[in-house]
Amino acid sequence: MASSIPFEQLTGPLVVWLAPVGEAVPVVNVTPAGNWYQLGPTDGEHSIQHVGRLTYFRDNDSRGPVKAVRPDEDVIIRFNLVALTLEDYARVLDDAANIVSAGGPPATKKLPHIRGATPNEYAVLFKGDALSPYGNFPGQYVLPRAVFDDEPQPTYGRDQRAMLACEVHALVDQVVAAADKLGFLIVQTS
Repeated sequence: MASSIPFEQLTGPLVVWLAPVGEAVPVVNVTPAGNWYQLGPTDGEHSIQHVGRLTYFRDNDSRGPVKAVRPDEDVIIRFNLVALTLEDYARVLDDAANIVSAGGPPATKKLPHIRGATPNEYAVLFKGDALSPYGNFPGQYVLPRAVFDDEPQPTYGRDQRAMLACEVHALVDQVVAAADKLGFLIVQTS
């Protein structure tokens, strides 16, 4: 049997899923069910940023730092959402309930651009079929509590599909295990 290690990790697009905060996280190789809503795929370009620089302390007896601490940290995921519907666009801006059927004929839907002062919180999954570094196995980034931040920016071009640039910020979830409070990455290994 040929070994698959080392190999190039090709992740491709991730699929973004939303649920109410507190929703059970699905098994890594299972399609989410229950209250999970498939927001849609990314365009294949996404970044996960672990924010939180160290602060260094010095004393009078040493020329270099004697202690380092991380006073704060964040997890930020940036991606472009494709296969965009008006309802998905509304979830990113604020809430799908903001979609208004504007009557007709013809039948229409309207999305108000106002976002409101308090963002909706979601549990968020970023699932990938080949996200595991241990082979062609699935993986998922899990944010048990998060909000859409930044300034969502839809782009339309003659040579590309409609996309919505998004940024998700993890919020501390006090209900989950201490190590998972800002989320986690879980991958299948065999």
